[in-house]
Amino acid sequence: MSSIEKIDNNSNNELKRKIENENNENNENKKKLKDNKENRVKKENKENSKKGKNEKEEEEEEEIEKSGLPSLKPSKAILNDPIFGQPGLLFTFSNGREIQATKDLYNLLNEYVKDINNGKKDQKKNDDDDFDFNKAFQQELQQVKETTGHSAPYKKYTLKCNGIAFMSFKENSNIDPISLTSRIFKDCETTKTLKTKEISRLIPISKFIHLSNIMEEIKILIGKHFCDPKERIIKYKIEFKSRNNEKINKMEYIQEIAKLIDPNHKVDLNNPELTIIIEIIKFYCGISIVSNYNECKRFNLVGLAGLQQPTPKKKNKEIPKENNGEDEKEDRKEEKDNNK
Repeated sequence: MSSIEKIDNNSNNELKRKIENENNENNENKKKLKDNKENRVKKENKENSKKGKNEKEEEEEEEIEKSGLPSLKPSKAILNDPIFGQPGLLFTFSNGREIQATKDLYNLLNEYVKDINNGKKDQKKNDDDDFDFNKAFQQELQQVKETTGHSAPYKKYTLKCNGIAFMSFKENSNIDPISLTSRIFKDCETTKTLKTKEISRLIPISKFIHLSNIMEEIKILIGKHFCDPKERIIKYKIEFKSRNNEKINKMEYIQEIAKLIDPNHKVDLNNPELTIIIEIIKFYCGISIVSNYNECKRFNLVGLAGLQQPTPKKKNKEIPKENNGEDEKEDRKEEKDNNK
């Protein structure tokens, strides 16, 4: 190869390298421009979303971030579910017995709600000398229609979790789940008999909410039940249970909820005056504060009546993983404790 040919080859190689370098630089510049554009769009979207939020929502998000609890941002479609915001009863039952337990609860509610209404009418009759019997009869007839038809004051929701469901009370029903369960459990304790064969627990729920709103709603509930410790120091405990939600850290939630209570109030796990009930099922959450949790044996009907827990039939299918019969195991443990 002549010297001229060598020079030409070297020139060509240098030219190729130069072109490759320029192409690489162009590609890097294009990538930077693309990244900058994406970052700018993300920033604009974030700013726009902030503008659409009110101060209250921003404060709630800041509180969640400070608490270290998992941040949940449900869609509007989920939050529009009519189950949210309703008071009612969580009820547990054996595997595969939801239909039978629901029927039992409807019968139980029809009986007790009718008694409550009759008591109100008797009181009104005693207070009013001009009591209208015809009007009272028409009201009772309307009540029978309501408690047996689609306009009944309560509605059952399936929570897609084995062994538990929710019975909500409509706004115009004026049914207080805590006072209602108190009456049921008092009768159960007095007579030592059960009016339901299928229901194990009957837990009063003051409000059924989405898990993302737990801190906001429990703060409101605590404000209603806990007085200034200068007036009276209250002994309390937090009863927290989670089903079908592996992301829940029980102790983290209990610690954050405890921070909402004045530290001068005392924790008492054995003999509390108030019990804060937190029941989580997936992203559903039921909250209440009650004064008779221990007296009602954790709202365990079977344990209170002193009767044996019904054993599930052998022909039933295997209990799904999400529940694994935890409620039934706890009921049997409670029975042993009560019989000691």
